[in-house]
Amino acid sequence: MGESFVERPVSTRVRIGRFELNLQTGELGSPDQDEAKLLLPEQPFLILQMLVEHKGKIVSREDIRKRLWPADTIVNFDHSINVAIRNLRKALGDTAESPKYIETLARRGYRLMVETELLISKVGTDSEQAHRAVSLANLADMTGLKVSHYRVLAMIGGGGMGVVYRAEDLKLGRSVALKFLPAEVATDPVALRRFEREAQTASSLNHPNICTIYEIEEHDERPFLAMELLSGKSLNHELENIAHKRMPVSQLLTVAIQICDGLRAAHEKGIIHRDIKPANVFLTLAGPVKILDFGLAKLMEPDADRGREPASSIEPPNSPQPKTSKTDIGLTTSGVRMGTAGYMSPEQVRGERLDARADLFSFGLILYEASTGIRAFSGETAEIIYDAILNTDPPLVRSLNPELPRSLEVVISKAIQKDRALRYQSAARCGTP
Repeated sequence: MGESFVERPVSTRVRIGRFELNLQTGELGSPDQDEAKLLLPEQPFLILQMLVEHKGKIVSREDIRKRLWPADTIVNFDHSINVAIRNLRKALGDTAESPKYIETLARRGYRLMVETELLISKVGTDSEQAHRAVSLANLADMTGLKVSHYRVLAMIGGGGMGVVYRAEDLKLGRSVALKFLPAEVATDPVALRRFEREAQTASSLNHPNICTIYEIEEHDERPFLAMELLSGKSLNHELENIAHKRMPVSQLLTVAIQICDGLRAAHEKGIIHRDIKPANVFLTLAGPVKILDFGLAKLMEPDADRGREPASSIEPPNSPQPKTSKTDIGLTTSGVRMGTAGYMSPEQVRGERLDARADLFSFGLILYEASTGIRAFSGETAEIIYDAILNTDPPLVRSLNPELPRSLEVVISKAIQKDRALRYQSAARCGTP
């Protein structure tokens, strides 16, 4: 079937100095010079949009983090922002040392140094766009592509560690989800190892309450996961859209039991998730609750070298808890926090070695939020949240929702004890005296 070309509105464009940016497609070019248009990768494109929107005012790194990582996942986003800014400057022919387009303001953020002008749309045949080279760096271009034995149908989500598409498995005739690393982190060895670890970790788990990973593949030097396509909504979305942002007790208990079952299965395999939060819990239309995104999960592996920190993350409950070594295979170094600020355990905040009880603390925070409508620990910045996790005790859940049974309050209070020796020692023990 041949390509068809129809007259349609050309996407809204904005002039940025000598460049023009297509705000729909991410194409950047100079109309005054005979040069090919450049398709900006996703993250530089989003940052440039923010700079344009702010019209010369400062865009803070925190603003960028919130736009690019709306779920607040903290996965060394500083590095990704730096890479995205560097790539954006390269596209504009700009430098940090002698900036003409993007100025860096130390410890504050960035601002656009040139005037911008929104250009009037016109109607015409956009054959140039139809004939442009397909680039995986542009999210919209994925739709309709054949990737390995999959046909990409639509983008269904994305964040700092992956962009997810709905696709058709042409071999087996089934619908799947494909998760790609963002182009600007696909060359980051740490991100690649974390991505591959997610595939290895989750594919070893066969449980009805864990999202199934089918395989890991690569297309044009860009790795992707093929996984179970789920219909439904995240627990985070559910809580945002129900009355008082809290669940009825009967529904909460049903969800809690299934999360706990999924965690038990992972922990028994020697795997801790490290990023349990409402956004990573999925309520399917078919009924089962699924734990998502093992991108921060850590594996238990034997390590015969007693002079090196063991790779194991699941340790006996009474074992000493040294801080993470710089040689740890878990892709962290001492003091690096991995997880999501509002759902971290105290030991995660301190950068210590983790065991299964870190997941159980995060699980308790989910129960707290789902039963009361508020987070146990919150604040304007991550540091304020960290301080609360380490040094303050949230109100008892029944003081916020008197309709809750006392037994549930006991379970939640035990799960979120700051001293992990006082928490449930395994998912199998949750709810027991």
